[in-house]
Amino acid sequence: MAGVCPLALLAPGTGGAVAEVRAGRGMQARLFGMGFCPDARVTVRSADRGSIIVSVGDARYALSKGAAMKILVRCNGEAAS
Repeated sequence: MAGVCPLALLAPGTGGAVAEVRAGRGMQARLFGMGFCPDARVTVRSADRGSIIVSVGDARYALSKGAAMKILVRCNGEAAS
């Protein structure tokens, strides 16, 4: 069952495809520049209290929980490799 949820709510090791970025114009441009475009595959590598580390494409980024809440993903519920 594939639902849509914020990236910040995914458990480490899981992934999904970006469905939408709900942010202001500046933040949206920054996230798009980092590769968080619709249908891009993202995987949560680790999650801490204040930030999460995600991989998108060949890059890894540390995002604040607030920024990760603005990225909606279609969750597949499977562990990513």
